[in-house]
Amino acid sequence: DSSNTDYGKILHRNWDFGNGNKQDKLFDTIFNFKYTTANNYTVALKVISDSGCKSLLNTKTIKINYLPIVGFRMPTVVCLPDGNATFTNSSSIPDTSEDLFSYQWNFNDPLNGSSWTLKDGKHRFSTLGNYPVQQRITTKDGCIDSLTQQFSNIFPQPKASFIKSADTICINDQILFTDSSKGLTSVVSSWNWNFGNGSISNLQNPIKKFSDSGNYLTSLYIYNTQGCVSDTLKKIIAIQPYPVLKLGATKVVLENGQVSIKPLFIYGTSLQYLWTPATYLNSDTAAIPISKPKGDIVYTLNVKGLGNCAVMDSILIKVLLAPIVPNAFSPNGDGINDTWKIQYLESYPDATVDVFNRYGQKVFSSNSNFREWDGNFNGVPLPIGTYYYIINPKNGRSIINGSVTLIK
Repeated sequence: DSSNTDYGKILHRNWDFGNGNKQDKLFDTIFNFKYTTANNYTVALKVISDSGCKSLLNTKTIKINYLPIVGFRMPTVVCLPDGNATFTNSSSIPDTSEDLFSYQWNFNDPLNGSSWTLKDGKHRFSTLGNYPVQQRITTKDGCIDSLTQQFSNIFPQPKASFIKSADTICINDQILFTDSSKGLTSVVSSWNWNFGNGSISNLQNPIKKFSDSGNYLTSLYIYNTQGCVSDTLKKIIAIQPYPVLKLGATKVVLENGQVSIKPLFIYGTSLQYLWTPATYLNSDTAAIPISKPKGDIVYTLNVKGLGNCAVMDSILIKVLLAPIVPNAFSPNGDGINDTWKIQYLESYPDATVDVFNRYGQKVFSSNSNFREWDGNFNGVPLPIGTYYYIINPKNGRSIINGSVTLIK
């Protein structure tokens, strides 16, 4: 009230606020009146002096505008290091003029002082903390209100980790990957493996075979139940090929002789050799050992390459024993020495045997796969006597000759 009178004093101040509310004030003290509905109101004042004199009605128009009803929803989870947060605006105003709002966001982040002036607040946090996030709205009529909410739903990045059962394996061997990741603020909910050869897995602890040699970059990243994704951990797996080995066919050596055992074909890198048994060998770890066998023997070669990838093959070393030629036999049907049998001659498949009488007539001949001589010539038993033989082993041995006595 700023009314005055020239005589006496003002006793009553009759206020009409234009909305049906009236008040009689006895003093000119400043006071407040709240309007609950936006509108244009005509405010009127009439004063009465102590002498009963009444003033004219004095009026003024006041425009009452709505304050905005400020509100926003905070994200339930923000994961580092991404740290991007969206605050969803839910502010309104009774006159539905929200489209004309002006926005000012303040995130009170000491490491990132940027503000935001769009409807939905967006900010990137880089560290954990409790941030007083404020939304300030100005209406089309210039009315301003704000809301501040404490935001702390920021979670650290989970940590991907795994161990592998081996750093190097052989082709088609199994390797076990064991997850040791940490979800930190919640348990791990999913695993994402990439084995570097086009294959993936979502198992926690996968078992993998690699069918080709090479170095493969395997990787893992995980999610926890809050939806935060970890870093990606990468490790190299070396897949080594098996050596290639073929020892070849049986090797033959004469009695008291020696033979070099050279593989027919072998291929690989950084090869290690082990021959078993080591019997008669000059070395059981040589690439081409020398054997002086006393009898037939089978050698097995174990060849180990990179990554301890090993293959094996075997070979028979056959000892050609010197033929033992009997100097007599008795084809009399008693079952004892009825034929002339040359021991070990079966080891000489190409050998020839010729027997002559004292006149030089050939009475027996065998060109291959020696058959025992029964003392007959053309189906007729030969007489008792001495006969002469020539044996050609045709396998590195000298011709053998001598005599055999046929007795009855």
